[in-house]
Amino acid sequence: MRPLAHQTLSRRAALGAALLPAADLLAQQRSNEMPPEWPRFGRKIRVGMVGLEGHPGLVYDVVARHPDLELVAIARDTVPVDGLRRRPKFRDTAVYDDYQSMFAKEQFDVVGVCNTNGHRAEVIVEAAKRGWHIAAEKPVAMSQKELDSVRRAVSRPGLGFTSLLPMRYEPALYTMGMMVREGAVGEVLMMNGQKSYQLGSRAEWFKDPKLYGSTMLWIGVHQLDLMHWISTKRFASVYSYEQNVGAPEFGSMENVTGAVLHLENGGVATLNMDYLRPNAAGSHGDDRLRVAGTKGILEYRYADGLSYLQEGRKEVQRPELRKPKLPLFVEFLSSIYLGGSTLIQPNEIFHVVSTLNAARTSDEKAIRVDVRS
Repeated sequence: MRPLAHQTLSRRAALGAALLPAADLLAQQRSNEMPPEWPRFGRKIRVGMVGLEGHPGLVYDVVARHPDLELVAIARDTVPVDGLRRRPKFRDTAVYDDYQSMFAKEQFDVVGVCNTNGHRAEVIVEAAKRGWHIAAEKPVAMSQKELDSVRRAVSRPGLGFTSLLPMRYEPALYTMGMMVREGAVGEVLMMNGQKSYQLGSRAEWFKDPKLYGSTMLWIGVHQLDLMHWISTKRFASVYSYEQNVGAPEFGSMENVTGAVLHLENGGVATLNMDYLRPNAAGSHGDDRLRVAGTKGILEYRYADGLSYLQEGRKEVQRPELRKPKLPLFVEFLSSIYLGGSTLIQPNEIFHVVSTLNAARTSDEKAIRVDVRS
């Protein structure tokens, strides 16, 4: 199948841009410039994208600003691509109706896989077969069988693989992880996580469990990833409960969930998530994470940031926030082409998804399930 005809900005849109105030034009120009701390790669890197679900901006926003990156083609999924292709750097980006056609015709260095959950693993495997580096939306698989296929496919030497898990890169949560590694709370023995979202309107695929999977898989992946990375502890077992209560218009998509996880060191983690946040609330989500150890407690709340209660001190402290040197996708490319390190390691991705799959089995069978190593 040939790519669809390229689109161009309309005369009206171009005229509107020309009439923007000088300050707005300058801000727009700067938003398209590469930050000085980003490295150059000394070669052209061809990027492809499959779908625009989840966090695709982590990929295409970097491509838009980096002179060494080119978005060669996009394969449609559920989210329209017309708006993205109006951006100046993407006017010549080819658009395909499906990833099979795109993979048969194009050659890439890196592929961003941001399609619906139920089709993600198969695209990861196909991209890996062609030797293309992969940055995949979360979760990277919806079953242990799929996860095994993904793990085998991306294990080939020299192949870069990551998942789009941006919360590690948020200053407050990144700082929490660094402080735990520096001994601020001692041995982590208790974690409590929350994600509460507005339900709002959802795409049709959210109602289909074969495409959506579960709320644990879709948003629980963020909190479990944070718990695993921040504590440096693996999960040993999980008991999970997920249910749709009072929202039949959203099919089987669960709006209330809860899980208790046993840590490898004997500690405990709990996770509660819901789609019950009022639509009038000031933010879409209310994320919280409490990490308690033998020497102190770190607590993050979306509404008021990070706090620290240290052993032997009465006052709650507000730690100075830090941030990673590079954003996720730039860091990923640097690890491939310049030999740098990454904040997210493939073995961590696999462990978290394995934990998610155990949680799903626990909900289905109403039993505690050991996490497969």
